[in-house]
Amino acid sequence: MKQQDAQEEFLEAQCSSESEPFQVERSHRSFGGNSRLKFPIASAVLASSCLACYLAARASRKILPQAEASTFDIEDFFDLTGMATENCYKNKTFYVELSGILKLTHALQAKAASARACQQLCEETSRCEHFSFWLDGACLLTSYSAYPRPYDGADNNAVISGPRVCKEINNGPTLDLASAANVPPFRSKQGSGCSVTLHDKYELAWAAEGESFFDDWQFLNKSETRGAEWYLNKTEAFHQGVTYASKEGAILRVGEQVHPFKRRSAMLHTAEAWRPDLGFVVAMKYRHVPYGPGLWPSFWLVNSDYHWPNGGELDVLEYANDETAKVTFHTNQNCSMDIEKLRQCTKRMRDVSPDMILSCYTNYTSNANGCMPPQVRKDGRWYSENPGAIVLVWDASGITSFHIPEAQIPSDLEHNAPTPNLWPDAWRMAYMPFDEKSCVDIAKPQEIVLTIALCGDWAGNTWWTCQECRQTGFVPNYCVPGHVTEPATDCCTIYMSNPTAEEPLMTKGFFDIDYVKVFTPAGMKLPRYSAGTYRNDGEHIQATL
Repeated sequence: MKQQDAQEEFLEAQCSSESEPFQVERSHRSFGGNSRLKFPIASAVLASSCLACYLAARASRKILPQAEASTFDIEDFFDLTGMATENCYKNKTFYVELSGILKLTHALQAKAASARACQQLCEETSRCEHFSFWLDGACLLTSYSAYPRPYDGADNNAVISGPRVCKEINNGPTLDLASAANVPPFRSKQGSGCSVTLHDKYELAWAAEGESFFDDWQFLNKSETRGAEWYLNKTEAFHQGVTYASKEGAILRVGEQVHPFKRRSAMLHTAEAWRPDLGFVVAMKYRHVPYGPGLWPSFWLVNSDYHWPNGGELDVLEYANDETAKVTFHTNQNCSMDIEKLRQCTKRMRDVSPDMILSCYTNYTSNANGCMPPQVRKDGRWYSENPGAIVLVWDASGITSFHIPEAQIPSDLEHNAPTPNLWPDAWRMAYMPFDEKSCVDIAKPQEIVLTIALCGDWAGNTWWTCQECRQTGFVPNYCVPGHVTEPATDCCTIYMSNPTAEEPLMTKGFFDIDYVKVFTPAGMKLPRYSAGTYRNDGEHIQATL
């Protein structure tokens, strides 16, 4: 006990003098009763601050009389006065920065008298978005991108955490929108040369950004990919740390395991839909996208007024495991890309993969997978290491996607008046010109979808072909790759349920988004159309064709 007290006194003295971080040997159960500290402490080899060491020492001490976990009552240990709602705090959870440190780099170690006092300190501290309040009064402040970690240490210690400001979360938008089910059919029209769009200029029609980022999204619960994801409603997604919105950015991430072989995630659909035949631009400015074994993130457009794929679907950014993303379009019509224009204009792009499928007709049972133009193919790691804006332009002439590096985002886009025809070809990722004769009635108004699926029909079925997946060690004879119908034996699903998946999922399995915006042709006054899922309580409508 004397040595333990000496360790703690040394740590406190070092923290107060703002010395270099310390060398720490940590077991899997971080900050628990079996954490191990090397003493005396050597020079820094970890990113963790001295505060991490301090909390590790505190966690190993008996702060309260020993109590059985089953008798633990949070209100017996914490003064919750001033905490607005139960969804304002989480028991036995603390926040960790992506770098592994436990606090903002510019925030000092703090003591607080209560959880509310700790939260108020967060409100007053620049860039603080989460607080973690420990039983000994330690108050840790973290940023919007920090992730929640369960406290699994000694039962005689405790911690609660929460957001900078408590808010009541409504479970969906309430908008008065026009029906999109009976708009005129899509009719293709040839553009001039290799132009991107038929329209010279666009104007802002819809935006998700800042603290209100998630206000106009629906949180749907139904998964159809036989995966390991457990989609949450909006209230639960915020409370469990799967979603978070601040002035700095919006986070959508993979959460903790919630059921055997299931992890928390979210599927977002916009309540509005936009007509591709008249033209629109969708832009997502991002800092990070999910990548890694078992992850299947997607940013795509779909019509939910008709049975899929009759209303059309466009995959803007979608990939699984370590595969590269590809832009594809799906419809029930015998539509093809304009091969001559495709050959002519693709020459102006760089590093193009020649793989191509001309026909957009989609019927998976007959191996008709939709059209895919020659395009620039990059994986999720590349997108995360090259943040910027992913921009999709779609009108009657065709589809073009761009990746614009963050440092090169043009002023017209930043000022909500994009002119894609003036953008350089170096930003183009895919170009999909429609054949004017065959591409008729190929798509209805499109809603935007943003989600992170896990394992399932793509990431699970391709586990064995993924080198990074095999390196996890979840391979035969321990499990069966691609056995998605039997999660108890499926390699990907078992990995998702294993503690070794926690760190890569928390530090790589997330979207960090500045904004998602939709622009429509300048001067064109259009109704605000409802997504089919919005009118039908989250279900795709199977309308009579």
